Amino acid sequence: MLGLIVVTAFLVYFVIWASINAQLQAVKNGTIPAPPEGTAQLTETLRQIAPDRVAQFGVGIVSGLGSVMLIVFAASHVGTEFGWGTFRTLLAHGASRTGFLVAKTVSLVLYAFVFIVVGTLAAIGASYAVSAVAGISFGTGVDVAEVTRVAAKSAYTFLPYMALALAIAAWSMSAGAGIAAGLVVYFAEGLVATILVSLNKDYAQIVNWGLSRNASALTRGGGAAAAQDPTASTLPDPTRAAIVLGVYCVIFLVLAYWRLRSRDVTVGG
Repeated sequence: MLGLIVVTAFLVYFVIWASINAQLQAVKNGTIPAPPEGTAQLTETLRQIAPDRVAQFGVGIVSGLGSVMLIVFAASHVGTEFGWGTFRTLLAHGASRTGFLVAKTVSLVLYAFVFIVVGTLAAIGASYAVSAVAGISFGTGVDVAEVTRVAAKSAYTFLPYMALALAIAAWSMSAGAGIAAGLVVYFAEGLVATILVSLNKDYAQIVNWGLSRNASALTRGGGAAAAQDPTASTLPDPTRAAIVLGVYCVIFLVLAYWRLRSRDVTVGG
């Protein structure tokens, strides 16, 4: 997974440069007609791969892919223990159920930290490498403080989805169920919330207690990014969003703990 996020970061940067550069060259050569607004929009899009845009663009790539990958990892990290029968073996050798859950939770948090660090470094490296090849100005370079801040917020939004996948896997004794439920919630909840708020902003008072809207409140960029989203003004306060996501993490872990404590493992998992 770590290798995949590194390769993907470089690939995305390269594909964007190759695609936009091909369009600019085609317009210049007259192969395709110039857009009515000119090539300014294409040039600005190409600027997104510059090092001074890593906080907005590069970390966003890592965050988007990371959410999906870490949901899969979290569910597999717990669910496979039941399928392989190793949970029962651990208990037979004196391991506690509490220790099992704590070890799994701590290792997942550590892995999420390593993932966002590796992914962010890959995005920075890809930005400099592709910008150098494309002849794009580095601008002011990478704003390390801003990149760190955005990456930390993104990593924090991973945690409730990972905790949800862990809890579903523990209840169902299945990695597949945890993966499916986690991904459905990740994609469907955000889509439904956006549609509801687009239809009536009063629904924001309800959907703002969900996972997706609070995750968006932490990671949403300001300025142009917010202006393009008519529902951005209805997002919850970032501080409240962080608290709500933290509460969800606790709830999911408590549910997983309760199930592990009460589960009969003499048969099956």
